Amino acid sequence: MDNERQYINMLIQILEKQSNTLSEVLLITKEQTEIANADKFDEDMFANTLSKKDVLIIRLNELDDGFASLYDKVRKQVKNNPEGYKKDINTLQELIRRCTDLGNAIQTLEIRNRDKIAECFGNKRQEYSAKQTAATVVGKYNATMRNGLTGSGYRFNQDK
Repeated sequence: MDNERQYINMLIQILEKQSNTLSEVLLITKEQTEIANADKFDEDMFANTLSKKDVLIIRLNELDDGFASLYDKVRKQVKNNPEGYKKDINTLQELIRRCTDLGNAIQTLEIRNRDKIAECFGNKRQEYSAKQTAATVVGKYNATMRNGLTGSGYRFNQDK
């Protein structure tokens, strides 16, 4: 029973770490919302938030794997003696609810951000395309000027 108590305490610690990590992800997702809603979309700031989020998601996956393996070790004991672990089970359930609520809040923001960020990238793509077209036109104009086509028109007028 001592080992099970230690495992349950470790499960509680893992869920607390998951909750804290999910809170950090939520803050970063809110930051992404601000970036997407800004007058000028800052790609560097957005990329920075993605990098931070990637690290946190890796941590969440590791915590989730650790939780699953520990839970497998105590599941049978806890199910066979729910009264003996009632307080711990309630704590675990509360932490799981908190993590679920944070996950839902993140998911809702992500859905809202997805459309706004897609719009921002679409605008950037149009800006890039317009710049590329302008550069092509300028390049063709410069090539035309270098090839002397305007000079031949000048000579034609002088011959008259």
